[in-house]
Amino acid sequence: MGGRIHGFLGGVLLTSAFAYYTGEYIRKNEQFVSQQLRSANNIIQNKILTDRDLINESVPKSSHSISTQRVSVTETAKDIWNDEIIKMVNWVYSINWYQAGLTADRKVLEFADKLVASVSEKK
Repeated sequence: MGGRIHGFLGGVLLTSAFAYYTGEYIRKNEQFVSQQLRSANNIIQNKILTDRDLINESVPKSSHSISTQRVSVTETAKDIWNDEIIKMVNWVYSINWYQAGLTADRKVLEFADKLVASVSEKK
């Protein structure tokens, strides 16, 4: 009996969650469509049918300028140092260590072969 009740309650929960999220999805779509319709209506009314947008004066932009500067020279030096460290770490990460190991192994073997050949010739 308990399994049926749990199954029923699980089904109710699943159905209500599905209904809730479907309603939210529909509401968001409705808001988007409404906003697009208002925008289109505004364009039609103010730009196509009348010249109200040309009559409306635009608000001038503020003439205040905002400048940013470093707190101190040490902060600038820290930024440069950090940039160099990041470049170095990126360079280390870009190395193909497997291929470098194979190349080093091949060169060590060639050197060992030359060394053995030169020692055997002297005897």
